[in-house]
Amino acid sequence: MRYTKPQLIKLIHIAKHKLGIDEDTYRMILQNETGKNSCKAMTINELMRVYDHFEKAGFKRTAKRQRSPASQKAKVKHNIALKIRAVWIEMHKQGVIREGSEDALNSFVRNVVNPILQQQDKPLVLNVQSLDYKLGTIVLERLKKWQQRTQKDKKEVK
Repeated sequence: MRYTKPQLIKLIHIAKHKLGIDEDTYRMILQNETGKNSCKAMTINELMRVYDHFEKAGFKRTAKRQRSPASQKAKVKHNIALKIRAVWIEMHKQGVIREGSEDALNSFVRNVVNPILQQQDKPLVLNVQSLDYKLGTIVLERLKKWQQRTQKDKKEVK
């Protein structure tokens, strides 16, 4: 992937923070990799060398994801969507769901609801906000059952 100089500097500083590298060690790494002790003085190729060093040290870049909106700001068709979002976030915090973003929730909702709607020749649902009470109940019950199964599995493992 091609980065600009400011992007690379930003990524290097994020990597430094995420890897817990102190200032002296950081400057030593810069000096060893490029012969310079400041990112500002480096070329893009030198910055890439430093960034590659941090990746080899264990830094993994994560993309910014759309987070679930605050419940007060979300415009929903029915309040059950707020409950679904709350259960989704709770399951993400418990580690049941890897991806707790709004996009992942909407994908789950589409996978649950759209097959039902296709059988009835009704318009498809695109996101959790557009759920009515009946469809929202179906999604919420699926989430609750999923949550119960994983809690039951965790108890059996112990």
